[in-house]
Amino acid sequence: MSLISKLITKIRDNRIAHDSSWAVVGSAVSKCAAMVVSIIIARLLGVESFGEYGMVKSTLFYIAVFSTFGLGSTATRYMAQCENNDYHSISDIIRNSISITLITSSIMAVLLFTCAQYITDEPHLISILRYTALIVIFNAINTTQLGLLSGLKQFRTIAINNTISGIATLILGVALTFYFNLVGAVMSLFITTLLQCILNHYALRKYLNKINKNRDNQATDNSATSIKHLFKFSLPIAMQECVYASASWIRVMMVTSFAGYDELGLYTATNQCHLIIIFIPGVLRNVILSHLSSSLHDNAQHKQTFSTMLKINLISTLLPALAIAALSPIIEQIYGDSFIGLAPVIVVAAISSIFESVCDIYVQEFISRGRNWVNLAGYIFRNYGSLLIALPLLIKFGNQYGAFMAYGAIMVTQIIYCFMLQLLYKRTIQTR
Repeated sequence: MSLISKLITKIRDNRIAHDSSWAVVGSAVSKCAAMVVSIIIARLLGVESFGEYGMVKSTLFYIAVFSTFGLGSTATRYMAQCENNDYHSISDIIRNSISITLITSSIMAVLLFTCAQYITDEPHLISILRYTALIVIFNAINTTQLGLLSGLKQFRTIAINNTISGIATLILGVALTFYFNLVGAVMSLFITTLLQCILNHYALRKYLNKINKNRDNQATDNSATSIKHLFKFSLPIAMQECVYASASWIRVMMVTSFAGYDELGLYTATNQCHLIIIFIPGVLRNVILSHLSSSLHDNAQHKQTFSTMLKINLISTLLPALAIAALSPIIEQIYGDSFIGLAPVIVVAAISSIFESVCDIYVQEFISRGRNWVNLAGYIFRNYGSLLIALPLLIKFGNQYGAFMAYGAIMVTQIIYCFMLQLLYKRTIQTR
């Protein structure tokens, strides 16, 4: 017990470890609730209706890439650089970030509403997609709010809000799907997204009221946090997300066209393993960016923060990657006889995931320093470069090794990309 007590004390005293723990716990609860409710909804709807539900969620996912406009990372970066009692700057960033989010998400919501008939020709799905236009807006606001709270290092609050939202997702998802089928499942998405927006709004308002008691009543120059400034900073981040989303969609189309749905099945199954491996690094993105941004004024502390987060990301990816790679033959058997050849694809994906987690630290470092166009160039190289490598391989070997070639191309570009980022970091930042 003494060893456990010492570990808990160490985590509590270390701010990075403390924030990381809350981020992982909150996200884990939310993800587990979403997984459980997804299984229950699948059983309630049946395969065909659940497929329609999946199409709706996928559409929302891709639209979210455009509607958030990179404000999540931007809000985290600017908020983390504010002094804790700087009411003027913090309130400006919150107001301006939400304003941009409302504008961009509203545009995407209107586009979804007017173009729903071009996405599907099923009348009932057209109506549902138009209904989800509201979800686009609230989801984008939620993403920005989480970025703002992350910048303020309110990870405990985020974890609590995620837990409440996760429980609501489980209860409402099951109840509404049971009574209203597909419409109920989509309705639960809307209600839980709105609920999280309300919870996050209350948390931000509570923080503002707290620091408002000690604020300086003198007017300050807020030009650094103007809408124009935030928009310019977010633009390359939004473009990065568009590059990633478009490349992912093109890759799926390439595998389908040159390798067939069997290989696409292997590729999709491998993606599930990939998401498990990078779960913790993905959860810690906001923690990393928040601490890197807030420590820029102290070079020694900043380097220590960078080194610590690099080790955390590497270890938290390496262990599950090795475990999943070792268990890949068993995972292949679990999926069934039709998934022959899955194991080697999983191994390649595991190797790629390790380098991806390392790259993510450098990406957050460059965002904290405002070098977003450098990140955009790297995203273009990594994502579209993998497509260029995969294309001739899929044409020649797609029928037998489509999924392996697709992930192999990802692994090659990911490794090159990792070394490029390390070299750039050493030449332009570490030497300062």
